[in-house]
Amino acid sequence: MASTPSTETAPNGRPLEHTAPPGHSLIAHQIHGWCAACPDVELWEELHAWRQRERATVVDGPFTDRAPVPSREVAAHG
Repeated sequence: MASTPSTETAPNGRPLEHTAPPGHSLIAHQIHGWCAACPDVELWEELHAWRQRERATVVDGPFTDRAPVPSREVAAHG
């Protein structure tokens, strides 16, 4: 069954899909219009897209993924 083109688009302008090719992430195709299994897309790009999407929901953003203070392990090693 071929994917049905949508009138909605992802933030990057790609059309959102209601189905995905076998072996692809359906939810990523529904949210981003692509997934890490698509040609010319790396796994880190999909991870980054999910992080950006979640960060956009945080009211106090922007913020960083870095810890505000070093962990005990890092502090113990100088």
